[in-house]
Amino acid sequence: MKGIDVRKIFAENLRNLRKQKGLSQLRLANEIHMAFTFINDIENCKKWISPETIAKFATFFEVPISSFFILDQESSHDNNLDTDFFVKTISDEVTKKIFEVGERFKKS
Repeated sequence: MKGIDVRKIFAENLRNLRKQKGLSQLRLANEIHMAFTFINDIENCKKWISPETIAKFATFFEVPISSFFILDQESSHDNNLDTDFFVKTISDEVTKKIFEVGERFKKS
């Protein structure tokens, strides 16, 4: 799985979901109470985000977390990648982190 850029995959999927809803970056930022520059930086692979923020996007767009880590069909064929394995591995890791953070808040 060498050469996979998770930030780029996430950014492309976020951008696609945003555009499918007909939202600008500014409108999305206002809807989910984030800075416009933060959305822009994510979509341009300049910043990475926490598991909580990934969950916030998934909730807003009403999609599973794994949908942000799915390679488009063309990329997966070009790179000869096992997309299902990649998506499961990434979504399992993100889900695990979200659970861990939730447990920390319960203990506080």
